[in-house]
Amino acid sequence: MDAIETLIEVLNTLYASLEKLRNFEWPEFLSPGGIEQYNSVLEDAYAAYGKIETIIDALGQELEYQHTGLDRAVKQYSA
Repeated sequence: MDAIETLIEVLNTLYASLEKLRNFEWPEFLSPGGIEQYNSVLEDAYAAYGKIETIIDALGQELEYQHTGLDRAVKQYSA
């Protein structure tokens, strides 16, 4: 799976987790396993967010690398 497919998958996971969190209501916490379910969804959301940050950071580094290389070439050939 390439980076864009992974990013889309992880974004879908984050959005699904956020939707579940939005729909939690207080009585659900009182039911058996309610707090554990909430914690699990919250952990999934943060894990997805962390993966998104990692992918975005890698893209930023690639952009900087390409920019630096092309800047050198432009400076070399415009001098």
